[in-house]
Amino acid sequence: MTEDVTEHSVPEEVIDVSRDSPLNGPGVAPDPAWFEQAADEAPYARHVLTTPLHLEVADESRTNSWTAWAGYTVADVYTSVEQEYDALRTRAGLSDISPLTKIRLSGEDIIPYLDRLLTRPVEELEPNHSTRAVLCDGKGCVIAEGVLFRLGEEEFRLVLRSSHMDWLLQSALGFDVQLEDVSGTIAGLSLAGPMADSVLTLAGMEKSATLAKHQAAWVELGGMPVYLSRTGMMGGLEFELWCDPADASVVWRRLLGVGQEVGLRPVGSVVRDIARLENGVALEGVDYQSAFTAIDPSDALSPYDLCLGGVVDLDRSVFNGQSALRKTAESGSRNALVGFELDLADTAVAGPICIGDKQVGRMTSHAWSPTLQCTIALGLVEASALGASDGFSIKTQVGENIPAKLTKRPFLRFS
Repeated sequence: MTEDVTEHSVPEEVIDVSRDSPLNGPGVAPDPAWFEQAADEAPYARHVLTTPLHLEVADESRTNSWTAWAGYTVADVYTSVEQEYDALRTRAGLSDISPLTKIRLSGEDIIPYLDRLLTRPVEELEPNHSTRAVLCDGKGCVIAEGVLFRLGEEEFRLVLRSSHMDWLLQSALGFDVQLEDVSGTIAGLSLAGPMADSVLTLAGMEKSATLAKHQAAWVELGGMPVYLSRTGMMGGLEFELWCDPADASVVWRRLLGVGQEVGLRPVGSVVRDIARLENGVALEGVDYQSAFTAIDPSDALSPYDLCLGGVVDLDRSVFNGQSALRKTAESGSRNALVGFELDLADTAVAGPICIGDKQVGRMTSHAWSPTLQCTIALGLVEASALGASDGFSIKTQVGENIPAKLTKRPFLRFS
């Protein structure tokens, strides 16, 4: 008589009946096939995107500390946060901003197209000037915000933190325009700090001294064309240099070489984030979600929620979200992006913003400011809470309420 063996039965010959304790090993002999399944992807096989400046950046890094930005690998810290911050705020700091999305827009209908797309008109923007650009959906919620450069009469460049190319192309239907993602053909460098113009002058780009904020100009560095702009997000004196990827390493080395005279240092993402917070700048994907990525509809915010009402011109021809934005302007926004100062050295605090025991918002980003000697934070709070007589507090991870002082942005003001 044979014994029935079900699908899940284990044959006797593979059972170790001599085990006197479970600690002596498994009761079932392991099948080698269990261990022959390949891993999803070996770490060394993963595709890592590098910027045109990666080799130069790696050569300057003493920490081997990296972070991801739009899929690219960029330096988090080169030497130390203290050294890099000191250089940025007292002398000059150089950083790689190549991962930014760059989109070229041109064509006979480019002005009507951009006027339909953006919250304020662009016709009066002069060539080689830039302006803040806010893009909204039909409900008046922010899709993205960035910087728009006018390169010529019918040519513009839009710089964003993330790509929304599909939507831009869809929005172009019916317009005689050409759109091209040129992110891979333009490298970007940021040079900031009180001695930034001195570095550029030493490098042979004397035209930097004549550029006003938001202006740009073509300059040459060793025969290489560089588009130099007075733009940036860290506050104070800032320049951004846009060049061919093949020339980027030469530009980087030239700036670092002449910049030694004034104490120029490369600056990583950690210090750049501290600086943009001190300047009160909110980032898509950090302090707010694009209308396209907001899972909860309430997370999609209008320009008024983000205190960007100054870049909304309602009294003009029709543009995306105009009707909804007009209603918001009349009734008032639901939220407000505000700044806080906390007397707390440890920046590892939780997010809820409270008045008493009631949560009225959430903290979106925070950092220790070496200049202000306190933790600074951006937070989204209910607009109705701004008039409350009681003070704000931010709840830590251990449930402690830390008093938070409502502060005007930017936290640092520069002459």
